[in-house]
Amino acid sequence: MDTPVVVGIIHVSGLIREGIKEILGREPDVRVFGTFESAREALGRAMHGQHVLLYDLSTSHRDGPALMAELRQKVPQAKVLVFGVADDDEAILECVRAGASGCLLQNASREDLLSAIQSVARGTPPISPRVVTTLFSYLASLQAGEDRPPAAPLTPREEQILQLIAEGLSNKDIAQKLYLQPQTVKNYVHLVLQKLNLRSRLDLIRSLRSKKH
Repeated sequence: MDTPVVVGIIHVSGLIREGIKEILGREPDVRVFGTFESAREALGRAMHGQHVLLYDLSTSHRDGPALMAELRQKVPQAKVLVFGVADDDEAILECVRAGASGCLLQNASREDLLSAIQSVARGTPPISPRVVTTLFSYLASLQAGEDRPPAAPLTPREEQILQLIAEGLSNKDIAQKLYLQPQTVKNYVHLVLQKLNLRSRLDLIRSLRSKKH
């Protein structure tokens, strides 16, 4: 039998960490060496030798881009597989720009997860048709002399979120109004900011106010 792939799990939610650990624990070809609330915690318990780090995208937003860079610098033997990625061009390209070894969309199945782990461990990025489409579009935009892909239009749900922000609702208020989880709303807000090329919710509110005058 081949040596099992050694895997670490980074997710802010302990419940999700333990759930993924339980799923992977049933697989003879995978061994989970630890679960971590943040990249900082993972850095403190860095593994020697080749391994895969499953890193949740929303957790990486919470950690900040500097931690992702530090993770890649101080633990170069780790191959980072970002999961929980929205089906969105900017979210996919964010993983590429951050230097991740691969990304897994939110609608991925258990089989997709296991296949992606094995692919990343072999040094082959897991490529879904959706990711391929985004990357080819991005490369085409670079060849055309653009330094970034054109902004994708807001989805109907993102437009709804934007309208509620304009009305002064907090993420918690929006979650209650739309019957969504607060983290889901936070992810939508992040995508809206990316698409509008804004850095923060405050910048968004200022932009909306300026357009009213």
